[in-house]
Amino acid sequence: KTIRQSTNNQVPNYCQAGGDGESIGNCPFSQRLFMILWLKGVIFNVTTVDLKRKPADLQSLAPGTNPPFLTFNGEVKTDVNKIEEYLEEKLVPPRYPKLAAKYPESNSAGNDVFAKFSAYIKNTRKDTNEIPYIHHPLSEEVLPQLSAKGLPLILRL
Repeated sequence: KTIRQSTNNQVPNYCQAGGDGESIGNCPFSQRLFMILWLKGVIFNVTTVDLKRKPADLQSLAPGTNPPFLTFNGEVKTDVNKIEEYLEEKLVPPRYPKLAAKYPESNSAGNDVFAKFSAYIKNTRKDTNEIPYIHHPLSEEVLPQLSAKGLPLILRL
């Protein structure tokens, strides 16, 4: 399979393929990039890249990197955080919505939480992911506080 550049104003977006080598993989960084592009209202092409059988032209397009990455206005962007900043700079209102937080510190905090969450869900050693309080029922923590404030409670099980 070869990688083709889009010529119809769509943003080419390359993501890691799933286990079958063709479907979209479960990479949280690719999913974050999809969300950003979708929320911006950008039309984008997704090309899955099977990391076990990388196409030769991938190395010439983005040497030394793995998906996700995208090309925008002829430039290859490989770092998801930098891609987000770049898209926020280039795709501006009124045509595209502003997604960035008002304060840069908020973006940094969000990136930190995302990085830690990504590491957590991608960890294959589940014994190191054990966090005792995560197994407590949420209703024990939240529902008494809500009912004490007189808020209606709707539970769907």
